[in-house]
Amino acid sequence: MDGTLLIDNKRITTEQKITSINPATLEPLGDVCLATEDHCQEAVQAAKNAFVSWKESPGNKKRQIFKNAKKILLQNSREIATLITEEHGSPLPESLSMEIWSAAEALDYYAHCTDKNLSPQKMRSRVVLFLHKSSAFHFAPLGPTFIISPWNFPFLIPILDVISAISSGNTVILKPSTSTPFTASKIGEIFIEAGLPAGVLNIVTCQVPQAETLITHPDIQNILFTGSVSTGKRIMELASQNLTNIVLELGGNDAMVVLKDADLERAVLGAVWAGFMNCGQSCGSVERVYVDRDIAEEFKARVVEHTRKLRVGNPMEPEVDIGPMTTRSQLSVVKDHIEDAKARGAQVICGNMPYDSLPGYFIQPTVLTDVNHSMKIMTEETFGPVLPIMTFSDPEEAITLVNDSSLGLTASIWTRNKKMAKWMANRLETGTVTVNDHMSSFAEPGAIWGGVKQSGIGRSHGHFGQLDLMNIKYISHDFKKKRKLVWWFPYDAEMTTFMEKAITLFHGDRIGKKLKTLFSLAPQMSRIFVTLPITNLIRVLPKIFKK
Repeated sequence: MDGTLLIDNKRITTEQKITSINPATLEPLGDVCLATEDHCQEAVQAAKNAFVSWKESPGNKKRQIFKNAKKILLQNSREIATLITEEHGSPLPESLSMEIWSAAEALDYYAHCTDKNLSPQKMRSRVVLFLHKSSAFHFAPLGPTFIISPWNFPFLIPILDVISAISSGNTVILKPSTSTPFTASKIGEIFIEAGLPAGVLNIVTCQVPQAETLITHPDIQNILFTGSVSTGKRIMELASQNLTNIVLELGGNDAMVVLKDADLERAVLGAVWAGFMNCGQSCGSVERVYVDRDIAEEFKARVVEHTRKLRVGNPMEPEVDIGPMTTRSQLSVVKDHIEDAKARGAQVICGNMPYDSLPGYFIQPTVLTDVNHSMKIMTEETFGPVLPIMTFSDPEEAITLVNDSSLGLTASIWTRNKKMAKWMANRLETGTVTVNDHMSSFAEPGAIWGGVKQSGIGRSHGHFGQLDLMNIKYISHDFKKKRKLVWWFPYDAEMTTFMEKAITLFHGDRIGKKLKTLFSLAPQMSRIFVTLPITNLIRVLPKIFKK
């Protein structure tokens, strides 16, 4: 495994290193180089130099690179998935389905949709004085982009952010998590082999002081961060020094609402999967379940039944459903949240048993009942395999409970009633709502990812994610041969009268008064025609008499 830095398509070895650990066995995987401040400066300069030509690269060149990258990814899918499993701890089938497949879909999407997404969008003016102008929105890349990526999806999250940035014409400095650096390094290998020019993607594993140097670097134009609320606030504070454009995805406390008419078995299976896959270490995982009290007992019983069937162990073993947590510190957070809930009256109806026979960061999938909003498990992001279940009496109460959170990333509604689903989805305070499914939107490359409240700022993924990394530029052309426009100097009393009448004509609400105003403007028509194309007036006549 290659633990070197990648700067300007060159591999660089450094003296300071850290060791990556297999969270299932606690065995070392290898040493990874850490970047110094000088290395970070070199990476920014490489990205800055590459931006000059990359921003002008034609769409067909980017498209071919993405196609090449997809081919390379598929040829090495088992090797990369195995590395993800060893370094991160997700079972091998999950590494393939969630990370490799989703990355392939994203490469395909950006290869085929970027030209359309970023083509200039024409805008027709609503102002009569501007109707002769040719106007459009253009999308221009901002420049070197600093991506700070987490460990919970160590391949998928960074590659999605990298693809979004470089497809938009930006260049990238990627800082992977120090917990999963080897996996992120594979992204660099893929793109170098795919033909990405030097400097477009640079990967520097570094610690906090060096990362903060990059955040405050005046040549960094975008920052994409996925991680905790506290770190996101610190990044926002530092980015304010240069008013750097930021996109922050700061986690979720995602709710699942099960209405009484839901397909119960589907809802149970969805809760167990979305609560426990990836050992619960997903920003979009089910963190809270609200179930109608009329079906609550049966729902809980079935959730326990399916949870007890889950097999926990070394994720390299083919029959394992749940691997270890990735870090010891996150395991401690999960245990703390469970103990806090128990101390406040929650009941553990399944799980929370130690694994003394396993050396890694394992915890049994846990189901809690008798929970309420005084508990951390319901109000904070637990980020682990815990499913707390709370009941509600009616949909209004469910909406109140879901929205009673400082976070608002995603939520799901489980019902057979399309009208109810629409009504409820429009009232939930989240960035994404899915009906009869949960967490699927992250794997859809055309969908957005991001939330409201303290779940972050901005959006990543898809068309809107690309636009959040761009300068949206309005360009308007006026090639009419009129030398003077009607609103220019000199001002006089006649212009004041004319403007008063024009405002009534175009924005008044009484047809009779508009007609009277139109006739009263007749003496001033010569002034209008000198400065305003007559075609503008002809085109706008329907607007004048439209209520």
